Amino acid sequence: ILATPVETPVLIQGVTGSGKTLVYLDVLRSVVASGNGAILLVPEIALTPQTVARVRGVFGDQVAVLHSALSDGERADAWRALRRGQRRVAVGPRSAVFAPVQRLGAIVVDEEHEPSYKQGSVPRYHARDVALVRARLEGARVILGSATPSLETLHLAAQGRVTRFELPERIEARPLPPVEVVDLRSAERVPEARGVPWTTALDEAVRDALGRGEQVILLLNRRGFATYLQCPACGDVRDCPHCAIALTVHQTPPALRCHYCGHEETIPTACRMCGKQTQRMRGLGTQQLEHFVGLRFPAARIARMDLDTTSSKWAHHRVLERMAQGKLDVLLGTQMIAKGLDFPNVTVVGVVDADTGLHLPDFRAAERTFQLVAQVAGRAGRGPKGGRVYVQTRVPDHHAIRAAAAHSVSQFAAVELPLRAPPHPAYPPHVGLARFVASDPVDARAQEAAEAVAAWLRRMNTERLQDALSVLGPAPCPIARLKERWRWHVLVKAAEPRAIGRVVRAIGARARGVVVDRDPVSLL
Repeated sequence: ILATPVETPVLIQGVTGSGKTLVYLDVLRSVVASGNGAILLVPEIALTPQTVARVRGVFGDQVAVLHSALSDGERADAWRALRRGQRRVAVGPRSAVFAPVQRLGAIVVDEEHEPSYKQGSVPRYHARDVALVRARLEGARVILGSATPSLETLHLAAQGRVTRFELPERIEARPLPPVEVVDLRSAERVPEARGVPWTTALDEAVRDALGRGEQVILLLNRRGFATYLQCPACGDVRDCPHCAIALTVHQTPPALRCHYCGHEETIPTACRMCGKQTQRMRGLGTQQLEHFVGLRFPAARIARMDLDTTSSKWAHHRVLERMAQGKLDVLLGTQMIAKGLDFPNVTVVGVVDADTGLHLPDFRAAERTFQLVAQVAGRAGRGPKGGRVYVQTRVPDHHAIRAAAAHSVSQFAAVELPLRAPPHPAYPPHVGLARFVASDPVDARAQEAAEAVAAWLRRMNTERLQDALSVLGPAPCPIARLKERWRWHVLVKAAEPRAIGRVVRAIGARARGVVVDRDPVSLL
């Protein structure tokens, strides 16, 4: 890696458990030994405790940690220590890319595929892209790492613009865990499960693992107790008065909550439309899964990790510490448990419902599902006992599910990349993409603003860009109302990304009240 040109980014594509972190540390050791500094980015705070422990094991008090859970004073102390050169290595999530590291020699972006590297509010930036620009300006090296790289990065590697190194095997030649795809349409289920998709195959695997004193990870990428509350008599669904989204049912504490604006209501006993007292909870969330698993395995020590349980400072650290110390038997939660965690005693991983994000109206839905399932599968079998993974789905033949079960990035890319190129609708990485979102408390005004932006884009495309753009819309956003504002969006595609840049720069004041998002990570 150190022999490659500094100006060419490096991709370390290694299967889960292949030792990517050890490679990072070797590179950073050389960088620091030469008198330079370094930045190590991780996608979420949940990854920081384990990562920091490993980095501090090498660099000791040379490490500064930067993340939002720190107090203002702690963050200022770390910032000053880096600026003065008292500490040489900065570790943290996306904002750490701006750390004032002196004589910057390298930036490592771990799990480079993660959408959490994109800052959604102003100033909008993608930490991976900032790392590439900053490294170029300061003469530093960039190392991108992932077991499931983004298709954009794979595309750059195929073009020779990124140098790729592969780690195809796990450390000590340990095998990747076999994955059993369980078809929820036909598989036998535990009778007591009722609304929980809990098959006998997963049930027996969990029971056997717990009986042997081993640990289990269960993934369900949906918070709350139930997805929504519905009246079976008239069909009414309780929705957020500020957003076009159904309210999620929570049980701890009991409430209906909107995960977008934070609106909260008490759980009603009667339907607001017909008055009948027949409210039913539909769908499944992590709270209900935790409740069911607790009833099913009463002796098991269980912890749940999602945004509801990790909002307090260091809450995630305490859970992960208990898991590492063997004080937990089952760790269940959302996507924050799917990546970067290394627990050798985890022998069973269950993806309770792999389809939660697969059918979202977003061109990256299949990619996100593949990455999530492949990453959480990699939590199993990291120790000498080996492991096994159970992926429960209603679409067992979907290419994202099949590729994740095979631990194969190339298998997924071989199917997905052609689906994003003509004659199909073109999407990144084959084209550049920008999104313009107009919002207003009045739906008609939001639509009018979006139509004005679309008209300007089409004029510019004809008059100045020789029809280099493809302008789609305007259309209501998939989430049409958010925080009392109606939302309409316009999508712009271009085979030459520089055309996108020209449009974004030129629109200027015309986009007042319109969110301009270049290279969006979500179209919701």
